[in-house]
Amino acid sequence: MGWWGKIIGGSVGWAVAGLPGGVIGAGIGAIADGAVDDDPNKGIPVLDIQHRLLNDDFGCHVQLFFKRDVPNGAVAVNVIHDSRGRALKAVSAFAHKGHFVVHRGIERGRAEFYVPYSALKYRRPGIYTLTVTVLMIAPGSETPTTLGHQTFDFELPAATAWSKVSFLQPLMGLCMTVLQADGSTSTRGTKIIRKFFSESFDIPFSQQFQLRDLMKTEPSADLHTLAQGVQRRMPALKSMDILALLAQVARCDGPPSSKARGLIKDISIYLGIPENRWLELEQKLELRVKITDPWELLGVERGTPLVDIKKAYRTKVSGLHPDKVAHMDPEIQELAKTRTVELREAYDTVMDGSA
Repeated sequence: MGWWGKIIGGSVGWAVAGLPGGVIGAGIGAIADGAVDDDPNKGIPVLDIQHRLLNDDFGCHVQLFFKRDVPNGAVAVNVIHDSRGRALKAVSAFAHKGHFVVHRGIERGRAEFYVPYSALKYRRPGIYTLTVTVLMIAPGSETPTTLGHQTFDFELPAATAWSKVSFLQPLMGLCMTVLQADGSTSTRGTKIIRKFFSESFDIPFSQQFQLRDLMKTEPSADLHTLAQGVQRRMPALKSMDILALLAQVARCDGPPSSKARGLIKDISIYLGIPENRWLELEQKLELRVKITDPWELLGVERGTPLVDIKKAYRTKVSGLHPDKVAHMDPEIQELAKTRTVELREAYDTVMDGSA
């Protein structure tokens, strides 16, 4: 569990905002402080910035495109103001000194971030102002240089209550889909995932029931939409970190099944990783199951009729059922879990080759 915690960093805010390129520590504080002054853009040049707003049922994914050359390492500091020019406040995970502030590093003329509507504190729906201020910090300096700014209309729906659990729905959907790859839910896997989310994201006691309900709910979106949702809501999470988490889920009861591996492969593609890297990733994520001879493991000869292959598989698996090994040593129970997965892998390999 400690290793899993390193993936997320123990903070929803970190996962959302990330560490913008080259700007760390006191520099971030200076940037955010400047962004929430009464008149932060006085005398600042207007930049040519294009934007795209992609809404979902929880918030808005903002993409910024900088027409003028903006050096890599520059930072876009984003604040939302009301009609009176006051910066909106937000829940702590998305706030600097109480105000909503998202900072993103600019790379190749582009930056993007996510605004969860319920994390903002405002009274009524309507048109607000998104202010983007671009700053740069020279090496060794803690004082940012302002390169320019731009403002955009930003529409907010009726305010709703903030929920960490709802924010994490796409990541939970990926975890539960992999856990249930073979059509059943592992009790051990369920406990591991619940503990991971509770500890890594500091889920309050008042939302623990909501977390359990979310785990029981069928994911409302396909894998592509869920993967896209994770990337948009938590852009600081690297694709490999997400896949490492899912690999841990797949291995919770022993070697991962072929179906779980297939799901993780699909997710990796949806996360933007080329398919030709899968064999490398599969080995790096320790997802390969080594079976020298699937026919031998099932105890059947090549060319055996399919009906006899199925019978041999059912016979071997039934002897490894958890109820039949519950009275045995823990080591034997773990070995039974591993052998069950290996038998399933061998069965799938033989049946695929016989089709």
